[in-house]
Amino acid sequence: MDPRLEDVIAFVREFSGWHSKAIDENTLLENDLHITGDDGVELLAEAEAVFAVSFATQEDDFRALFSLRDNEYLFTSEGLDLLGIGYFCRWLRGIPHPVVRDLSVGQLHRVLVKLRGRKSVHLEKSDQTPQP
Repeated sequence: MDPRLEDVIAFVREFSGWHSKAIDENTLLENDLHITGDDGVELLAEAEAVFAVSFATQEDDFRALFSLRDNEYLFTSEGLDLLGIGYFCRWLRGIPHPVVRDLSVGQLHRVLVKLRGRKSVHLEKSDQTPQP
């Protein structure tokens, strides 16, 4: 069964601890709920467990599932670079500054539905496999 948007909203609300804040499909995980870095990775890992999916699939890699281009990431790093040394080193090496594409609750829902749909298809195919 595909997760409903309401299920994903309830999951994000519980994970984030924002019980009094309005959360809908347009709510951004980083900008609106302040989920960054390791907390974002933890949210995705917990979503895998709760919704019984895996973001590492044979059909798509993680970047393709979330439509991320090179140098695009879902969450800002939690590291602190007060002197700008990291920025300076990237500039010297010609590495562009990372771009954070803030993930919305609706986008997370769509990826979960896509993965659950694939899981259903794989289960149906395995049920139809002839037994020796």
